Amino acid sequence: MTRRLLASYLGLTVVILATLEIPLAINYADHQRDDLVSNLVRDGFTVGSFVEDTLENRNSVDLASVARTYAERTGGRIVIVNGDGWIVADSTQDASSATADDFSTRPEIEAALRGEIATGTRHSNTLNTDLLYVAVPVASSGKVHGAVRITYSTDQLEDRWRSYVLTLAGVALVSTSAAALMGVLFARWVSRPLRLLERTAADLGSGHTESRADIASGPPEVRALGTTFNAMARQIDDL
Repeated sequence: MTRRLLASYLGLTVVILATLEIPLAINYADHQRDDLVSNLVRDGFTVGSFVEDTLENRNSVDLASVARTYAERTGGRIVIVNGDGWIVADSTQDASSATADDFSTRPEIEAALRGEIATGTRHSNTLNTDLLYVAVPVASSGKVHGAVRITYSTDQLEDRWRSYVLTLAGVALVSTSAAALMGVLFARWVSRPLRLLERTAADLGSGHTESRADIASGPPEVRALGTTFNAMARQIDDL
């Protein structure tokens, strides 16, 4: 009986923990991605406002230095293109080796040059990882002068998610251990007086009419059962 009660108690605990923690893990992953996208969109517009005059040829700013500085501080890759979709700065290239690649046909750049915000995830064969990207337009007075695209490896998001899942697993382990200890105590509290009552009934059946059940311990229902049993035992003894 003790094992069955303990198994039932632990089973209920596992079901409750799974019901709570699995949605938490899923919601955490979604929240982390949404939060990162929001931050990248904000960063894209911030960088765009800083380089806007340069793309309009109204002043001269070292765009390559801007891109490298951002990448060093955040760990993401940033690409700045002009109004025709040609790269004018790439954080993965220095000024001496920079190449003017045409990014105008890339869907996210096309959307940004139309004045739209583009976000999504794609796989990079070069890096062999998934990348989260954000592309925002650089515009003023209703005219788009270029675009800023920021890509960020999802490996860091996955690392955060795994760390969070391990934390949840630790909480579940501690909770299950505590539930197991409480379950053992509860099962013994219930089963011990029942086993004593069973032995008393066996003694009574063997002719020991003076046997009485212990009604000093156990749940109220078991003590009530013991009281009823003792009343029956007294009647049998009287007879």
